[in-house]
Amino acid sequence: MKKILVIREGALGDLILTFPVFLSLKRSGFFVAVVGNRNYKKFIEKYAQIDIFISANSSEFLPLFFPSLSEKFEIEKKLSDFDIILCYSEKKKPFSENLEKICKGKVIWHPVKNEDLKIHITDHLLLPVKTLCTQISKVPKIKIKRKMPQYITIHPGSGSKKKNWEKENYAELIEKIGKEKVKVLLGPAEETDIEFWKNFIPENLIVNPDLDEIIKIAERTEIYIGNDSGITHLFAATGIPVIAIFGPTSPDIWGPRGENVKIIYKKTDCSPCNREKREKCVKIECLKKIKIEEVLKKMEEINGEIC
Repeated sequence: MKKILVIREGALGDLILTFPVFLSLKRSGFFVAVVGNRNYKKFIEKYAQIDIFISANSSEFLPLFFPSLSEKFEIEKKLSDFDIILCYSEKKKPFSENLEKICKGKVIWHPVKNEDLKIHITDHLLLPVKTLCTQISKVPKIKIKRKMPQYITIHPGSGSKKKNWEKENYAELIEKIGKEKVKVLLGPAEETDIEFWKNFIPENLIVNPDLDEIIKIAERTEIYIGNDSGITHLFAATGIPVIAIFGPTSPDIWGPRGENVKIIYKKTDCSPCNREKREKCVKIECLKKIKIEEVLKKMEEINGEIC
C-alpha cells in the first residue's frame, strides 16, 4: 500500500473542502496521513476518513520550520515512510528547502492562491491527485446519525463580518419562522454580537459550541441557514438541507458542496471581490440586495422537496 502525506493547513472550512482529496486517495488504496491545524485533530480523525493526523506545530513536525535541522534523523525517519508528500502551500524557506532535502523527488507542490483561483477550490485541490487516484470524489461527506428534526439552525457569522448578512435580517427572518423553532449558533468571531442575540433569543442561543456539540445539533437540524463560513461547509457536508448566503465571495469558487445545498447570491458590478477590497467596502450592496423573502422562498422549496 502506497503512503501519502497531505500537508493542508487552514481553518475548518479549508479542511472540509479538502475532504474529497482525502476520500479519493483512500478509495484508491492509499494510506493517508494529514498535517494540519491541531485545533481540528479530533474532528478530522473522526470524520475525514484518514489514517493519521499530525499537528503542524507538533514536536515531530516542527523542526522543518527551522534553518538548522537539529532533529534531522527523527524527521527523516518519519518522512521516509511516505511515497508521496502533497503540499498545498507555497515554497517558503526554510520549510520548503528542508522538506525537499529530506524527501528528494517525493514532494508535489500545489499552492492555494485565493486571488488566482478560477475554478471551485475543491476542484483545484483535486488537480494533483487525479493522476494518482482510480476514484475521484468531489463532494465532502461527513457521516452523522440523523435524528428526528427538531429545529432550524442559523449561524449568522463567519470569519469576516464583511461576509455576513446583517444580523437584523437574521432576526427578522427568525421572527417570521418562530423563535421556538430556531437554534442560533455563535462562534468566537461573533463575540461583539452576543448581547444582541442574548436579548433577542436567550433560550435558543448556543455560544462557542465545540465541534462535537455542533455535530449533535446537526443531527436534529431540519434546515441550516448561514453565510460563507466553515460551519456552513460542515452542515453542507452532512447532507442536511443548507441555505448559504453569499455576498462578496464567489459561490463558484467557495460555495459549499453537499447533497442539499441552495445558494443565494446577488452579483453586483463589484462582486465578487478580493479580501482587501472587501474589508474597505462600506456599502456591501451584494449582501444588502438579498431579501428575507428570498430566504423564506428557499425554505419553502426545501420543504416541498422533503415532502
